[in-house]
Amino acid sequence: MKIFIDDSAWVQLLDPNALHHQAVTDAFSRTLQDDDKLFTHNIAIGIALSEIKRDLGFTVAWKFNEIIEEAYTGTHLTILWIGRRNQKEAMRLMRKHAELPLGLYDFASYILMKRRRI
Repeated sequence: MKIFIDDSAWVQLLDPNALHHQAVTDAFSRTLQDDDKLFTHNIAIGIALSEIKRDLGFTVAWKFNEIIEEAYTGTHLTILWIGRRNQKEAMRLMRKHAELPLGLYDFASYILMKRRRI
């Protein structure tokens, strides 16, 4: 199965005091056991890294970065990239669906997931 991990899931996974920490931890363990294909994007990692640093400190944030790099160089994680084209398309969707309570990178995530059939 293909699973997309957004910034909030990364934060919930690493913060033991987070509201959904245990549920996310359990789900993440199952995905690893089931050998699911994990996807995220560069902005989700950047946002998560900043939040983890702010809430849990630099040491935890840097360890998160190292784990992501190791997973990315292996076969566990695919990092999708939000570049100019994806961002412009996300801006168009955000304008078209202005009534939705979604941010720019929510629309960008949607675009990437749709293209990869996640």
